[in-house]
Amino acid sequence: MANIIKNINSDIKIILGGPEVSFDATSILSTYNFVDYIIKGEGERVIRPLIECINEDSLSSLTKIKGLSFRYNNEIIDTGYSDTIMDMDTLKFPYESEIPDKIIYYEASRGCPFRCSYCMSSIDKKVRVRSLELVKKELKYLIENNVKLIKFVDRTFNANKSYSREIWKYLIDLSPSTCFHFEIAADLLDEEDLNILSNAPKGLFQFEIGVQSTNECVLKNINRTMNFKKVKENIERILKVGNIHCHLDLIVGLPGEDIISFKKSFNDVMSIMPDELQIGFLKVLKGSPIFYDKDKYGIKYLSYPPYHVLKTDWLKSEEIYWLLNFEKVFDSFYNSRIFERTISYVLNNTSDYFKFFEDLTTYLQGYEFFERNVGLQEKFFLLFNFLIQKYEVSIIKDLLIYDYLFTTKKSNLPEFLRKDIDTKIDRKFKKYKENIMKKLNLESMKGLFILPMSLEVCKNNNKFDIIYNEVLILFDLKNQISYTIHVKDLE
Repeated sequence: MANIIKNINSDIKIILGGPEVSFDATSILSTYNFVDYIIKGEGERVIRPLIECINEDSLSSLTKIKGLSFRYNNEIIDTGYSDTIMDMDTLKFPYESEIPDKIIYYEASRGCPFRCSYCMSSIDKKVRVRSLELVKKELKYLIENNVKLIKFVDRTFNANKSYSREIWKYLIDLSPSTCFHFEIAADLLDEEDLNILSNAPKGLFQFEIGVQSTNECVLKNINRTMNFKKVKENIERILKVGNIHCHLDLIVGLPGEDIISFKKSFNDVMSIMPDELQIGFLKVLKGSPIFYDKDKYGIKYLSYPPYHVLKTDWLKSEEIYWLLNFEKVFDSFYNSRIFERTISYVLNNTSDYFKFFEDLTTYLQGYEFFERNVGLQEKFFLLFNFLIQKYEVSIIKDLLIYDYLFTTKKSNLPEFLRKDIDTKIDRKFKKYKENIMKKLNLESMKGLFILPMSLEVCKNNNKFDIIYNEVLILFDLKNQISYTIHVKDLE
């Protein structure tokens, strides 16, 4: 695009910035003659004086701007990097004139106290924050303008405990309908943090927690410190309260992690039963410490975005390719929450979570799952046929019915999930219909879908309790609730 713009009008100045170009600026200028200027590091302090200098066409002024590489009279000039860091309070609030409908990205701090070698934030060693007064003022403004989701881009939001607590307490006191997403280090949470967070209204906060690996040797290779025991304890406590969505991360392709080690990391994290587990693939980002160690660890990766790993000294390319399929299956059947009752039942009956999704991945390969777009009903059908090889058909059928009805909100079940009400039970139900309505405080049964079940499913925070009873379930699909009638109560 930049080349096209330059071809249309050679007087237009092309300015690049960001991590893609900050670490080999002179090489990029040498390779691409349509690029005029490259800003290195924080761009806010550079862009204004740069534009002023361009208007003045002053070389002497340009060379005084730290954090800049540029071409002048066919000569490439580099001014080095700036030694000073931005005062976060001097950054202009970007949402005063126009507020997006759904998602706002908000920056309360920059830098990270940790040194994870795969992360660009490890280069920015100085952590600095926007003043609490300013943050509160801006967040209140966004809340008053009905923003649905505010994602904090801070790399480790709770690195400064007093700072994060103050913001959490402020938002809890306001209790808006807005949802706030934070990336945190769960092992830094202490009793005071957990007590504060336990008071958050459900849906107010979302947490993203990077685990990456539970292998101590792997963590050492990437300069990462983490107490997984503490991570597990703290997340389990949060999930038990049931008010905060917890999204955890693992990374495939870290130095020292082979397929056996990754299986263990996966099972360790899945023992927590997080709301979501993202399986990412190592990205070798230019300028990150792991970029300079790639040969040391035999890391091969895509030479273009997203630069994800292709092989390492511990993982063959075939294994990484297979794990890409594994990730797709896991995302479809766990993270989607479409099959949450059925999957919860299965995972509660195994300790080797990886093996279950491994077997499911292998099974789905036989149905060209990865070569085409598979519709929702077919996913239900494939999962049904896979599970009835190992579990009782009636249990799997009933669980999938729950999931199907609450996902689609349609009472028209596919053929393989259909079932009929026993005529005796149906007569009893009709006979005691008035009493049932009174007991359930229902004015009418209009819009309710009734099915006989061999079990009832009760949600318990982020898990499901399954109780084996002969019951009738009245599904209110519009309001996403169900009513249970025990058949014995119809006697």
